[in-house]
Amino acid sequence: MEEQFNPLAITHLLQHTLRGLCISEGSRWIYAVFWRILPRNYPPPKWDLQGGLYDRSRGNRRNWILVWEDGFCNFAASLTADVDPTVYRHNLRGLQPEIFFKMSHEIYSYGEGMVGKVAADHSHKWVFNEPQEQEEINFLSAWNNPADSHPRTWEAQFQSGIKTIALIAVREGVVQLGATNKMAHVAAAPAVRRT
Repeated sequence: MEEQFNPLAITHLLQHTLRGLCISEGSRWIYAVFWRILPRNYPPPKWDLQGGLYDRSRGNRRNWILVWEDGFCNFAASLTADVDPTVYRHNLRGLQPEIFFKMSHEIYSYGEGMVGKVAADHSHKWVFNEPQEQEEINFLSAWNNPADSHPRTWEAQFQSGIKTIALIAVREGVVQLGATNKMAHVAAAPAVRRT
């Protein structure tokens, strides 16, 4: 039986964890967002609430969505990003709050698109703001089909200096991380899953 926590304590812990991913010593992540898996019809049917968690082993998976639960962005750290001056005519530098918080309006279907597939497959995916080399393309699986385009809010992030966006499945959803450098995924995914 799972231990029940106060919802306020859980929210505080989530905020602390997302913030820690971005401002801990040696971290190069600029932002962290948690996308929670929820039933499309809220509140969920009674069979979905067992021990306080949604039982995703029952019911129709097409009825699940991923929604913004919380996010943190270190806007000051993003100001050091190398931004293409031809993209911005108003001398904006770094990831701006309106670009970051625009993500909070997004809703993803479970199992569809990049974010939904990462959640459904309990996997991770790294997206870089640069063309892939031919060697890397040869090793891509059918799951990493280029037809799975990234969400529309990512283009503005790439233009503001974000070079890497990582999606990492965790127990109740997906953590999305953004960095102004190209980040290797070897060490980052296990660290996020532990938190």
